[in-house]
Amino acid sequence: MPRDSLAASVVRTAPRGAAVLRNVGHGANDLYWFILPPVLPLILEEFGLRYTAAGGMIAIFLAMIAIASMLMGRLSDRVHRGRLIGAGFLLASAAVGAAALMPLLPLVVGLLVIAGIGVSTYHPAAYASIHDAGHGNGRTYGAFEATGSASIILMLVAQGLLAARMGWRGLIVVGAVPGALMGLLLLLAPRISIWDRRGQPHVAPLMGETAPVAQPGSSLLSSLFVVGVMLRVLGVNALQSFIPTYLVRAVGMDHGVASFAVGFTFLGGLCGALVMGRAADRRGPFPVYLLASGLLIPLLPLLGLRMPALLYPAILVVIGFFSSACFPSQTMILSALSGTRAKGSVFGALMGATALTAAVSPLAFGLIADAAGLVTAVRACAIPAAAGWILVLFVRRRLADPRP
Repeated sequence: MPRDSLAASVVRTAPRGAAVLRNVGHGANDLYWFILPPVLPLILEEFGLRYTAAGGMIAIFLAMIAIASMLMGRLSDRVHRGRLIGAGFLLASAAVGAAALMPLLPLVVGLLVIAGIGVSTYHPAAYASIHDAGHGNGRTYGAFEATGSASIILMLVAQGLLAARMGWRGLIVVGAVPGALMGLLLLLAPRISIWDRRGQPHVAPLMGETAPVAQPGSSLLSSLFVVGVMLRVLGVNALQSFIPTYLVRAVGMDHGVASFAVGFTFLGGLCGALVMGRAADRRGPFPVYLLASGLLIPLLPLLGLRMPALLYPAILVVIGFFSSACFPSQTMILSALSGTRAKGSVFGALMGATALTAAVSPLAFGLIADAAGLVTAVRACAIPAAAGWILVLFVRRRLADPRP
């Protein structure tokens, strides 16, 4: 792709109605992704699970989302995306509601696997619709990501207030209600959705206005970039999955306070997506991605240190800021690297890869925690994040200098 075509691209924003619909839907969908970590201490107590088993429970749920995302991404290029997403919301909500009624853990896990299929429909189709409508800039992606963080914060506040009264079963049902309403809205009033409108895709300069840009489109570089993203997700998601458990068992916080700990990361994430999404439009997504992901490396192990209780929330907010700051940029980069390929399939592969990593991460964290303790497991989260940063830096340099 010539540099002139990159520089001449016009930043376009989505019509308000389409943006609101997509963003609200994103918030409802993200509740499913993080429906388990805040209630994990309660599940550990009820079923007497070890850390590895608890991590495995989350891993199975996220693995199903990963596998189904790859299939749903391809499907979203062939069918009406609004109807596909609406059906996914209803399937996920029905399965989560049924899981809350099950007395045995295997039945709970089995129904969560079914819920994962429904959850997987949203992200590939939504990202592709943003790109295909010509709205694929950092500002639009940043607002899209921020709504996910905002919805999770609201859910965590509700869970903190209701935990003593409802238990983990009632709390996961509360998290599934917005998705059920969104699914009904999309299926009963499909004309309000413009998911399939096509336009001129927006492509941002990958490395900033002044950096040389080589021909993006190498399948190898695209694959290496996705692996780099996966490594970052491995470190961050492992921490997010167990941070309430870590704060309760290693730091000694009250469960009601610790259950909101994940919310601090999303509070920072809400700001990070909005601020750094706009920065990606001005500076290019690669510089923003490398800055944000690089700053995570020293931040993650800080939580493994003994410190005053008030510092833990502050560090979690900063981690959340830079973690979510990566999302708009990584979407823009992959969109440019993938060239003219159907975007539902491309974003389905990205979501599948990252969801699979998110599935593995709590299991890996649980194994390390059982073998070496929770503190060591927290500190180890920085290792994959550092490896991922190095790999993305390599991809950027290859793009700037494509000579063999």
